[in-house]
Amino acid sequence: MVATDLLTQSVVNGLLLGGIYALAALGLSLVFGIMDIVNLAHGHMLMVGAYVAILVFAATGITPLVGMLLAMVLMFGLGVLLQKVLLKHVVDEGLEQPIIVLFGLALILQNLGRVLLGGDARTADIGIPGDGFELGFAFMSFPRTVTFVVSVLLIVLTWAFLQYTKTGQAIRATAQNRTAAKYMGINTDQIYVITLGIGTALAGAAGALLSMLFPIDPYVGWSYLLKTFAVVVLGGVGSVIGTLVGGLVLGVSENLGALYLGGGYRNVVSLLIFLVVLLVKPEGLFGGSGGGE
Repeated sequence: MVATDLLTQSVVNGLLLGGIYALAALGLSLVFGIMDIVNLAHGHMLMVGAYVAILVFAATGITPLVGMLLAMVLMFGLGVLLQKVLLKHVVDEGLEQPIIVLFGLALILQNLGRVLLGGDARTADIGIPGDGFELGFAFMSFPRTVTFVVSVLLIVLTWAFLQYTKTGQAIRATAQNRTAAKYMGINTDQIYVITLGIGTALAGAAGALLSMLFPIDPYVGWSYLLKTFAVVVLGGVGSVIGTLVGGLVLGVSENLGALYLGGGYRNVVSLLIFLVVLLVKPEGLFGGSGGGE
């Protein structure tokens, strides 16, 4: 029998972790919903963002929260370059060719990480003074609380960008009907470039935040790809709100799974959620609008 305070703490930790999962999945959801591309390199893009923050922290002592901004800029550039150089030739050729390109990119990023940085796991301990604070019956770890707040802030900013800017509205119009968007004068090729840039930047941000909590090695990309897929399927493709809810549900589910079954079952919980939702409600909890609502 699990004590109530331990159960409460597990749920709180899961919610805090779920915020980062939602941020990590948002980029994948946007690219999938708007470009119809399954980005198999998304988890490895997250890994690269984490390494940027870790290396900046190790070399200069600058907190990963600042390194995150550098990671976002670099990863946005990587996304733009990827779309302009590789994906633009295959983006309209069905699902298979983009998947092959992105799977190859994932392998390249993984092996570059192993060759350049070694296979050992690294982390960035931000060293915030004190351990945290009590909130009701739960203990709030400073690092987890900070990363949760930053994650939710970035999600809200992304949602506001899609809702209230001309570029965001053009992205949503392209998601709804690319042909009609073209007739309305929207440069859909440019929208694809911006969308992949944003999706990659969000993956980099999530990686930088995760580097403050967990060790990162060149192989973590596959694990986080599974988690982000589970969140996207749970929340619905292209739905910002659904992605946030899906991330929180996955975070809590993983923590409860680890509490009752053991820590080794975290990824099993992600896989089970992915499969069950895919079978029962494949459109996700929020219907998969594909337009960033």
